[in-house]
Amino acid sequence: MSYLLVRELKRSKYRLLGLVGQGQFGRVYCASHRKTGRLVALKELDKYRFPTHKFLRELRFLLSLQHANIVTCHALEHTPTGRYLVMDYCEGGTLRGLMEEEIQLHPVQCLKLTVDVLLGLDHAHSRGIVHCDIKPENILLTLQADGWTARVSDFGIAHLHQESLGDASGNTGSPAYMAPERFYGQYSVKSDLYAVGIMLFELLAGHRPFSGVPAAMMSAHLNQPVKIPATIPTALQAVILTALQKLPARRFQSAAQMVAAVQVAANAAQLELEQTWADSRLLRSPLTLPSSVCRSVQKDALQAEVQQLVTVPILTVATNPSTLAGGGLGEKHEQVYQVCRRYIGCRTYPGGFWAAGAVPLENEGRSSLASVRLPKAVKKLLVRSQGCFAMTQRSIYRFPIELFQQGVAQHTQMAQQHAASTIVPLQHAVPELVAEFSRDFLAAIDAQGRWMAVAVLEPDKVTSALGFWNLSQMQALKPGSRSSSSGSRSGSAIHSPCLTAPPFHLAIADSRYVVAFSHIVDQGTHSYITGVLLEIFTRRGDAVSAFSLPVPLRQVVDSETPYHIVALEPGHTHSVLLISLKPLKLLRIGVDIVPIFVASASWGYVLMAADGQIVLLDRCGRVTGRFAGPASPTAIAVLEPYGLLIATWGNGEGALYTIDLRQLDVGLVF
Repeated sequence: MSYLLVRELKRSKYRLLGLVGQGQFGRVYCASHRKTGRLVALKELDKYRFPTHKFLRELRFLLSLQHANIVTCHALEHTPTGRYLVMDYCEGGTLRGLMEEEIQLHPVQCLKLTVDVLLGLDHAHSRGIVHCDIKPENILLTLQADGWTARVSDFGIAHLHQESLGDASGNTGSPAYMAPERFYGQYSVKSDLYAVGIMLFELLAGHRPFSGVPAAMMSAHLNQPVKIPATIPTALQAVILTALQKLPARRFQSAAQMVAAVQVAANAAQLELEQTWADSRLLRSPLTLPSSVCRSVQKDALQAEVQQLVTVPILTVATNPSTLAGGGLGEKHEQVYQVCRRYIGCRTYPGGFWAAGAVPLENEGRSSLASVRLPKAVKKLLVRSQGCFAMTQRSIYRFPIELFQQGVAQHTQMAQQHAASTIVPLQHAVPELVAEFSRDFLAAIDAQGRWMAVAVLEPDKVTSALGFWNLSQMQALKPGSRSSSSGSRSGSAIHSPCLTAPPFHLAIADSRYVVAFSHIVDQGTHSYITGVLLEIFTRRGDAVSAFSLPVPLRQVVDSETPYHIVALEPGHTHSVLLISLKPLKLLRIGVDIVPIFVASASWGYVLMAADGQIVLLDRCGRVTGRFAGPASPTAIAVLEPYGLLIATWGNGEGALYTIDLRQLDVGLVF
């Protein structure tokens, strides 16, 4: 979203966060209330197509619809640039978007969404309001821990659009979901139930009963009998056939009656529905991709278990310490860092790993490994241009990237006599201590390495402080000294805003913003996690927005794409959640493995299971490939642009595998 659009709404009480979609009635934005931070949807209405006096008449009906399965309209927002409907924001997108993703919904989820729609329609019908345009595009979704909640949107807009066209026939709508009488300008509550029957057929069968150009669909709705696939249980077939009767009098007489029929049919078909869904209660990939066995292009033996792998792009280092100091260019190398408890090893690949003709055969060995020992076990390693930041349980250490140059220089000398990889311990390398805390902490550093956000975790307090550090001013602490809970070279952070709750993850959204993730706990039990609270701050410590995700998360991984996060959900072993923060969108992706590791790449995401099975996703979440990697992985990293690094360990031995994705049959273009 351009900054121009943000400036256009400065006189509004809402701040635009991004364009959500473009409908037939105008653009729809995700926005947040400037004071409360509450997320809303702003639906733009063209003043020429929708004159105010006509729209206010319809707004009266929209405001009267207050139901959990209806997108509530709250107000009409006037700005210098136009008018906007202020409505509930649904972060799960539309039902059409879910149906078009490469996933297969559990039949129970399909029935639940259908019941949600019917309950919303029953509320509207009881007030004399007929929707007249029920279709998946007008069904919005909110995520829940056990699936989705469907909410009907765009009530009354179809009638307003009809008036703007000067059409009194009442036949506006979508031909694929229109009841036969709708083509003759007639409608009733039973017309909406016919459209729900079409959607139920599509959810269970994967396609609509009638297709083709509008004229062909009209003829089919009027004359063609419905053919239901045998894969749909008999009890549900009866529900669909009743909903899709040509004559309105033969259909369900009310939404409540159809809800009861769906629930009875679901109970009767429960065993049949569960037979092929023993592995998941939510969703799965519709196709099981063939799994090919890949051959690593390099395999290096490991002396200890690796907990983390970090890759660094090609950089210029000096094989002679005086080279760069004297103005020399040095040589280009690529580095891969590996964390083994208290040790940080750095494998250096002269010339870059993917240099033309430089990829070695398996077990030949082409890398040198220099290692640094820290006083305590390393929990997280972040590599930036300012150096390597090693975070232990309560301390932050920093050492320059050039520290490993002496290992490179020694390897260059030893390579003249030995062809195999060598391990060069840096005996005199002492990383500098830059911060030490009295409690456990979380830290995140922006990609340019200019600033850092730190949150000290204090379980005995309801809230936590978020400290912001200017890394260019940070200095090492003297041995034995201790920074404060916020910490900096002067003993306190530059800015220390207060968080609502102790966070479990910090993510850098871009060069200016940080996002704090904290658990939302059930107020009754104080132990059951119901969701996640996201608080966004500028690097100056100013609060920007706060909103909640209605699902708990585990293993949150920052994406290569700004404002994007990927995470796993507890309780759903065969899915991964893609989170977009600008605007907020939540997308569940079904996979046919149980991922335990997630890695982000410039082209998408890598999911890996304990048995070595790997699934590749593109940036939109589409499954592009599946193959069998080495079993018992302990760490995984992407070696841009087309490689993977996988560390394994078991029975006292392990290896570091390098995989070239170009050698595999995956749907990615490098």
